[in-house]
Amino acid sequence: MRTIRNIVSPRAAALRALALLLVAAAASAPSRARPHAPSHPPPSPTPSETIAEAMFLCDALPPGGRDLVLGVTVQPAVDPATGARTFESAPRLQLAMGLGERLGLTADVGLGTNGAALDTPGASLKLLLRAPEPDQTGLAVSADLFGGTRDFSTSEAGLGLGAIRALGAVTLRASAAVASPIASWAPHVHGGLSAALGLGSRWRLLGELVGTTDGRDGSLAAGPTVKVALSESASLAAGVLVPFAAAPPTFTVQLTHGI
Repeated sequence: MRTIRNIVSPRAAALRALALLLVAAAASAPSRARPHAPSHPPPSPTPSETIAEAMFLCDALPPGGRDLVLGVTVQPAVDPATGARTFESAPRLQLAMGLGERLGLTADVGLGTNGAALDTPGASLKLLLRAPEPDQTGLAVSADLFGGTRDFSTSEAGLGLGAIRALGAVTLRASAAVASPIASWAPHVHGGLSAALGLGSRWRLLGELVGTTDGRDGSLAAGPTVKVALSESASLAAGVLVPFAAAPPTFTVQLTHGI
């Protein structure tokens, strides 16, 4: 999904991101469970279990259940008006829901970006073409729409393709998506690779390599993500993406809660 950012001061960006996540984490924490421990921890992944996790990678896999995801992305930037160094903050709320064994839908919206309470909605319909098995690679496709709330001509439509395969304790993924503005044909491609590893019953570790290009310019970045189960239905993930070029990193935190 395309991220639309809101330029604010470093202190305001950090405080807003922290406040959003603390409130959401407090609401999702179990009332009688031990701190930082799920009431009924999920079993540890078996050597051939598929771990379908992604943070920065475009994700064509349909969701398996129904989740609400609150995410905040923060990265250094330069204010175009003053030239001062600032931070860009982009909170987003996503609903992910399965519509069957092979079909799923995600819908998300920016929170407080571009001077609007709700801005830049997006939606993605995802279809599992072939389920991942110990001896075969799973395949999925997605149809994506990135909206513009003020001018529909700025909206983009896209298609994505993803593959996933468990090799022992590690799950490998590859995906690519192409999108273009609806008003004109100006395609750009986002793609990458990832590896996910289960560490016990609560922890997941991801490494991702992602790139974008419009045929003229491009970028390549990589970074780790750590995800921990807070309860049976809630999890917290934090990741960093470091560009290969001389550019500042991007930080993202996501809180997921099953509904």
